[in-house]
Amino acid sequence: MARTRRGVLGRLGAAAGTTLLSSLAGCSGSRPRDSSRTTVRVGSKPFPEQEILGTLAYERLQGLDDVQVVNEIGYGDSLANWRATTEGVKHLYWEYTGTAWVELPPRHDERITDPQRLYERAAEDASASGLDMASPASFSNEYVLVADREWSERTGVATISDLIAHAEAGNTDFGVAVNQAFFHRQDGWRGVTAYYGLDADVRTAIEAGPFVVTSVALPYVLLSEGQMQVASGFATDPQLDRLDAVVLDDDREYFLPYQPVPTAHAPTVEAQPRILGALEPIVASLDEATIRRLTGRVLFEGASPTEVARSHLDAVGELP
Repeated sequence: MARTRRGVLGRLGAAAGTTLLSSLAGCSGSRPRDSSRTTVRVGSKPFPEQEILGTLAYERLQGLDDVQVVNEIGYGDSLANWRATTEGVKHLYWEYTGTAWVELPPRHDERITDPQRLYERAAEDASASGLDMASPASFSNEYVLVADREWSERTGVATISDLIAHAEAGNTDFGVAVNQAFFHRQDGWRGVTAYYGLDADVRTAIEAGPFVVTSVALPYVLLSEGQMQVASGFATDPQLDRLDAVVLDDDREYFLPYQPVPTAHAPTVEAQPRILGALEPIVASLDEATIRRLTGRVLFEGASPTEVARSHLDAVGELP
């Protein structure tokens, strides 16, 4: 990953951290005397990282005695969550900036790789749809291409540009495993290979070889078993800490940043402004290493998202 983007993400995380003390003070202040409670239905997408993020919000908001929190973790995909939240059927979930920009209304073809600018533009779209986006977490769950370490060192393929040059030189017999979404999405396999200038006939030759389109987790299995040499993944996947593999540097910055952002039904936030403020310390506590560790507990240790979320909240002093 380009150093410049990592630097920006780090600065965004540091900026979020400056809100920690002020938001803690706001959450620990006196409760409103009004006995009415604002209902907040918290959802997520149905995969471990999202379930952890959603549960962190659900558990933290239970500390607000003027809020009635409803658990709808695993509600549906990105579009289902977005629509339900714009309509007020649901009130809060975490959306990724890249997803909001590319996949959700109004959908954009323009590529924005600067994290801050992408967040600002995505937040503008959200506002126009009746949603409020809080500050993003510092980490980015963007797409990555991963290579077997021994193969990478033997071939000299360390970047995506190297991979394209390797294939263009006639080496199209390496195995590739990608998940279904990466293969079909416009910003996935065909998008990245076209952006880096891979000849269409060369791409066809690669796809005619040991090329597998499969479920999200299986590319890592095939890579670890030596059946494939290149696989698709996500930057926050905990498997990356266990595999003898390297993430190929996106040296021309094709993949958009995918920073998670608490995204809420604007009228609900207006009625109860402390909702997003209560989540600021949680956002500030999350970086790439932390979310990999938390997700790894679910995937490898069998812990539930609730166990993981409550443990993290306790560790950062935010367990209600």
